Parts: sequence; structure tokens; C-alpha cells
Amino acid sequence: MATALEPIEHTDDGKPDVVPERRDLHFLPPEDRIHDWHVLGAHMTQFMNALSLFFPAGERMFIDAVRDYREEIPDPDLKKAATAFIGQEAIHSREHKEYNDLMERQGLPAAQLDAFVWSFLDFIKKRTPRSFPLSATIALEHFTALMGNSILDYPETMEGSQEDYKRMWQWHALEEIEHKSVAFDVYDRCIGRGPRAYAERATGMVVATAIFWPLVAYFYYRMSRASVECRKEGWRGHLKVFNTLFGSSPGVLRRQIPEWAAYFRYGFHPWQQNNSHHLKLIDDLVEKTDAAYATKH
Repeated sequence: MATALEPIEHTDDGKPDVVPERRDLHFLPPEDRIHDWHVLGAHMTQFMNALSLFFPAGERMFIDAVRDYREEIPDPDLKKAATAFIGQEAIHSREHKEYNDLMERQGLPAAQLDAFVWSFLDFIKKRTPRSFPLSATIALEHFTALMGNSILDYPETMEGSQEDYKRMWQWHALEEIEHKSVAFDVYDRCIGRGPRAYAERATGMVVATAIFWPLVAYFYYRMSRASVECRKEGWRGHLKVFNTLFGSSPGVLRRQIPEWAAYFRYGFHPWQQNNSHHLKLIDDLVEKTDAAYATKH
């Protein structure tokens, strides 16, 4: 059970003083809702399910990338935050693996796509310099923090969804915001902030963008094609997903473009977008999650 989150303080440079905390939560969402848990329908369900497929292997890469530099971190507070980051990501990986197992048991190609992510990331790790996985990690952490912020900024897009799935995604969103600067700060302290470090950081984002989003689109295609509920919805389901992500209602990915582009500023830091106010939701979410889990045992 998590302790109460202390009021958020701000440092002299304006960045919120946020300390990540490992929370050992369990969600156990219902297997029979894996095809239609999202309030916006089966296609949006499969889009979110497709995102989940990246997390077991992706979180492991993040853990390994930060752990590889942990003993070189000169700041004891950052080293403590890195340890909490590793703990949070380990729980994310565990919970999303259980979530993904539900998909496989319900006839979705989760195991095959998950295996591809593991294999691809292993290939990248073995064939790139030591610093590249950390560069890729801070780029992908920027993505997850932006996506998490969208979930929390537009709660109406999930209002009415099955509660266990909704809480799981909200929890993941909150913790991605809570630790969004940790890997970046490890990179900053251990790799540096000069022109060469900036070039590698920017390259990491270009590569991550060019690979991640096409894979998300392909995974979504595979998942929606395998879903009976998506076939029932037909092409209008795809339009609803497109409008939610890129249209005017609310266009959650379209609205992320300025913050994505901000990453390429030479002096960028994740907390220049200060969305720490969302973290006040954590305690209530933890309490509801623990209560829901207790009723299942």
C-alpha cells in the first residue's frame, strides 16, 4: 500500500520536486472484456491493447538502460529515483504481461507480437553503442509521458470504460508522469549535455518515432483484424479511433505534437511541461485498486 503523496514542492529552477515511488499494485481485469473494455468501442479497445503489447519488453529495456548507468550517477537523490524508476517499470512489465496473456487466451495474436518486440529490442541492444539504449529510453519515456498526460487531460475518453482496465491505464499514466524525468536526468548526468550528447539524444527520438508509431499502427491492424467485435463494428470503428487520436474530438495525439517537438530544443527538460498536478490523483487510485483487488481474493 502506498503512503500518502506529499504536497508537491518546487525547486529553485522551477521544476517540481517529484520523487517516484514503487507501488506493488495488482489489477486482474476481466478476461471476458478484453475485446470491448473501452467505452469508445472495440477498435479503440484494440488500439489500447496494441500499446500494451510493447510494455513487457519495452519496460525491460528501460530498466536495463538505467541500471547500466546507476552506479555512475553522482547524485544520491537521482540514484534513489533511478532505483524507484526500476521498481515502477518492473511492476508495469508484470501487469502488462498478465494483461497481454488475457489477449492471447482470447484469440488475439499477443504472444507472436510480444515475441517480436523482445527479439527486435534484443537486436538493437546487441548492435548499438552502450549509450544508445539510454538515448532510446529517454525518447520513449517522453512518448509514454505524453500519452499518460493525454489519458489524464481527457478523462472523458475513458469515462464509462470497464473499471479495472481504466484504473490500470490511469495508474500507468500517473507513474509515467511521476518518473518522466528520471531516465533523462541519468542521461544528462552520465552522458552529458554537450553537442555530441544532444546529437545522440535527438537521433534517439528520430529513430524511436520512425520505428515505434509504424509498429503501433501495424499491431493495431493485426489486433483489430483478429477481433470479432471489431468486425461487427466495421469501418466506422477505425474512423472513431482516427478522430479520437487526430481529429477534433479531442485529437489526443495531434495535440501532443508541440510537446513532442519540444524534445528537440537544446535545453529541453521533461518538467518544462509541468503536469505534476495530476499526481494528486494517485492516492485515491491506489485505494480503489487495492479495494477492487481484495474483492477478487
